[in-house]
Amino acid sequence: MKKNMGKNHLHNKILTFNPSGEFYFMKGIEAFQKSNFSLAKKYLTRAWQFEPNEPVIACQLAIVHAELGEYDRSNEILYKVLHEIEPYMYDCHYFLANNYAYIGMYTEAIEHANMYLKLMPNGEYVNDVKELLEVISFEADDIRSTILSIDEPYEEEIITRQEQSKKLLEQGKFEEAIEKFSEMIVDFPDYWPAYNNLALAYFYKGDRQEALKIVSKVLEENPGNLHALCNLTVFYYYEGKNYESLLNSLKKIFPISGDHRFKLAVTFVILEQYELAYSWFKKIMHYDHIDPSFYYWFAYAAYYVGHKQLAEKAWKKLMLVQPEKEGMEPWKQN
Repeated sequence: MKKNMGKNHLHNKILTFNPSGEFYFMKGIEAFQKSNFSLAKKYLTRAWQFEPNEPVIACQLAIVHAELGEYDRSNEILYKVLHEIEPYMYDCHYFLANNYAYIGMYTEAIEHANMYLKLMPNGEYVNDVKELLEVISFEADDIRSTILSIDEPYEEEIITRQEQSKKLLEQGKFEEAIEKFSEMIVDFPDYWPAYNNLALAYFYKGDRQEALKIVSKVLEENPGNLHALCNLTVFYYYEGKNYESLLNSLKKIFPISGDHRFKLAVTFVILEQYELAYSWFKKIMHYDHIDPSFYYWFAYAAYYVGHKQLAEKAWKKLMLVQPEKEGMEPWKQN
């Protein structure tokens, strides 16, 4: 009888559970470690609501926003920590430096990086900050050698001509593309993107010696040009030449700009380095402005690393903007 009474007693009991900020924080960390950033954002936002004056929760939430490409919101939270919650949370300067670097605001990135080094000379992120400053220097030089070196009145013209010429290249009109890019490098001899695209046009046309000649010129006069290095690696790959040293160089590069990251990811797909490609695509998939071709290349990377449903989802998005790609699905190429 007591046994039955015990069951009835438990049956009528309603247990209450009052989660705390720590509970949601730990759930957020767990999701973050699994790279489920959307879920991590949800949990950490809830944790911060429970404990709005806890700087660690706020910083972790800012990091998640950055991973999702929501840099403005991430910076907003980091500034709130520094100005309202914990002014001695100097790690915020490192996170701000990263965010500004990723969106190309190099002056602000350098300012916060140097601030971190000044305030935390023996801090946890000192080596990371120094490496970030080196990368910023490299990318700033690359950008300065292209658009920033062009007189302001010509910027709009060259961007327009570049886009028009790239469309010819994408449409397979190689002769016309070669003509247009050749005209561009005559008018703007220091505009390296025109050289890189001209090399691609020659390569696709079948004049691979001329393509190699042009890309070698770019790397000689603009050392470290990522697009040229990627192109040279792909050329060697298709030519059956030894490209291992070039591939190893690409593996060591950690670009900041979205354009460079996309170029690197596409190159890794072509070289059948699908894990590396997928990793880089994941870093840019939440950006506000994504080129339609992203879905094409991402589908290939996702498919070959075993994420078939994700690949199919990406391909459906591609079909909305580039229906002419139908029939080129990665799962139909085997």
